[in-house]
Amino acid sequence: MRTLVLVTCVISTVFVSCGDSGPRFDKSDATRISQVIEELRTAFNAKDPGKAAALYSTTGVVMPPNRALMRGRRFVEQYYADRFGEGASDLEITAADISGQGTLAYASGDYRLNLTPKEGAAKRDRGKFLWVFQKQNGQWLIVYVIFSSDFSTPPSA
Repeated sequence: MRTLVLVTCVISTVFVSCGDSGPRFDKSDATRISQVIEELRTAFNAKDPGKAAALYSTTGVVMPPNRALMRGRRFVEQYYADRFGEGASDLEITAADISGQGTLAYASGDYRLNLTPKEGAAKRDRGKFLWVFQKQNGQWLIVYVIFSSDFSTPPSA
């Protein structure tokens, strides 16, 4: 019985090691993801929710802090429109790490932006993010975005 288990483990290891692992994630993929991040920053700072949402897959998800999850390009676009209406501007993004395997990748880092509400004082926000990308039809698209501010939210009245 031990021999059978050992042989099964060895064969499984060989098949996993020698199997087709799909396309490799390389420097050109990381460069393209950096470009997508820059395109999102540009769309954000131009206050163009349509261009921002176009960088997401059709089922893309935004998971903002203290808000409901937004799934699908139409809702992602609405999320950005709402943020711009709240006075969000001047986004800066620093991707400290971009990595992946095959057709999946992630970027993590920090962000800074201005929040200038119609009522109340303007403030500068900063925080961290994790974005997940998927290569679809040769194009890297955002599939998940999660981020959080380094500042606590004020208590509600």
